[in-house]
Amino acid sequence: MPSSLKRCSAVRAVYLKDLAISDQYLLKDETHHHLVHVVRIENGEEILLLDGKGQTVVAEVTSFNKKEVLLKKISEKFVSPAYQLDVALGVPKKEAFDLCMKQASELGIGTVYLVRSNYSQMKVPESERIEKLLVSGLEQSNSPYLTLFSEVGFKEIDYSKYHSVVLLDSQNNVESASFVKGKILLIVGPEGGFSPEEFQFFESIPQLVRLNLPTPIMRTPTALSCGTGIVLQRLMD
Repeated sequence: MPSSLKRCSAVRAVYLKDLAISDQYLLKDETHHHLVHVVRIENGEEILLLDGKGQTVVAEVTSFNKKEVLLKKISEKFVSPAYQLDVALGVPKKEAFDLCMKQASELGIGTVYLVRSNYSQMKVPESERIEKLLVSGLEQSNSPYLTLFSEVGFKEIDYSKYHSVVLLDSQNNVESASFVKGKILLIVGPEGGFSPEEFQFFESIPQLVRLNLPTPIMRTPTALSCGTGIVLQRLMD
């Protein structure tokens, strides 16, 4: 989830799942290849190391060769989550899905529940592919937290742990309501929207809040970004 990383805002980020605090770091394999041949790093350049769980390390490139990149630690910092926001996403088509996953990382979403809803036209992709998309979003946005994901049905989500469940609804002309601040779940549908049966189920959620937008029909990635932006703005009010 995003927080204030002023020093690191323009630094190249690298995700290391098992990041430990050390004076030096040795990067190999795919990470080495990307930094040397794609990014074309230089000696003295700063790299931001992220474990996806809040630990961050700023390190300096001291040397590199055909196989390894050697880094020296400059500073370390643990970043606490700035907010708690999860998303229940009706799985959209492939291109839209890929964009949604990257946006989820960039927007600081904690967990994405991937739902094969009644109007979804695509199955949930393989876990390895989803994680690569989320890691890519984390590294591009310098986010200290890696977005998690879980394949579930709408009825399988534990709604009781959320203070508010915000349903992004542009299909029904209903008045938008305010929500309780705290841990929030945002529900976003696929391209075809929600079915009548799904709307009926949502109405049974005690802390449900409808967020009605007077806009034309939005693509799922647009709806995800727009809905998240509105929720974050209200959390800051």
